[in-house]
Amino acid sequence: MGAFQPAEIKTTECVMKRMGQWLCVLFFCAVSTQCQTKDSPHSDTLDEYIKREMAARNVPGLAFAVIEKGRVVREGAYGLANVETGAAVGIDSVFELASVTKPITAVAVMMLVEQKKLALDDPVDKYLPQVPAAWHEITIRGLLSHTSGLREYGLVKCDGSELLDISTKQQFEDLVKSQLLFAPDTGTQYSDSGYFILGMIIESVSGQSYRDFLQQRVFEPLGMEHTSVLDQSAIIPNRVSPYTLRKGQLKNARRAWQHELPSWYGIWSTAEDMVKFDAGLSAGALVKLETLERMWVPATLKDGKNSSIDQNPYGFGWFILSASGHRIVGHPGWTGTLYVKYPDDHISLILLTNLDAGSGSQHVFLAQGLLELLRPELPRFLPKEN
Repeated sequence: MGAFQPAEIKTTECVMKRMGQWLCVLFFCAVSTQCQTKDSPHSDTLDEYIKREMAARNVPGLAFAVIEKGRVVREGAYGLANVETGAAVGIDSVFELASVTKPITAVAVMMLVEQKKLALDDPVDKYLPQVPAAWHEITIRGLLSHTSGLREYGLVKCDGSELLDISTKQQFEDLVKSQLLFAPDTGTQYSDSGYFILGMIIESVSGQSYRDFLQQRVFEPLGMEHTSVLDQSAIIPNRVSPYTLRKGQLKNARRAWQHELPSWYGIWSTAEDMVKFDAGLSAGALVKLETLERMWVPATLKDGKNSSIDQNPYGFGWFILSASGHRIVGHPGWTGTLYVKYPDDHISLILLTNLDAGSGSQHVFLAQGLLELLRPELPRFLPKEN
């Protein structure tokens, strides 16, 4: 995930503390196959629906793809990648995925589990001996499922101001100053910090940087040529500018942080490349299909209850839902991104926009409308829009 500017000016830290709540309200809230979104899309063509919703929500640009059984059945690009220059969005435009990074990090962890370099119930101090003694009961499983007790947000401050360049060492030293929110596996708290620690473990176990591991083990094998890990100094062709709304006015979103290890929010990609990721995932090219199934089961706490964020089940890097007998898994990102899969129906949706969720873009509702138009037989994953 990352850190963000909402519609009204608030501190980034406060916004990040609200992130878990936002994820649930805007994504897997509750299911109703009867209700319709405001302004039902059924009377529109797809292009009409997208353009109308973009105008109503002040979304500058978006790209999307719908995949069925490994084949793209519909894709499109609309609007502006950069409002100042007038550059248009293309299907190969590069968006910041934000928290859609988390399922990818989780897959990287499970690749190491399959290699027997990690075990889900191993304590974190087996791989990071420098962690505090209080962390001894935190496991790989707990980090993946947000049940570790670690704090949510990942920014680092100095003298009250947020750092723009944050090394792994600085991030870790700041994190260990925070007390656990609860004993491991006794509660659930959406945690960027937990996915930062997973990044450290990937590096410790693999002997590679997080960046190199993903490049060599995920991006290159799948042909994801336009996907990379956050580098604010890099020249990235077709890079999309992020936007936010303040008092109803479109503004540049100031997402200038350079984390050395951004394993919770820091992947940049295109709709085209995410199609390749989805195809590789569904074909078992990254992890075995049975491993993927394990990731799509809600984690359990010590009392036997499911791990959930505001009553929404969470597995290993994925929100999980069942609607009218259909499984739905996915993850949204604050920058206006979404990745949803209907595993048993072999249908996936990738939606990338450049207006953040705090601005009221409600890109997840927009995605629901896309699916209603393209696959009306599928159950909804959202309730009626307010």
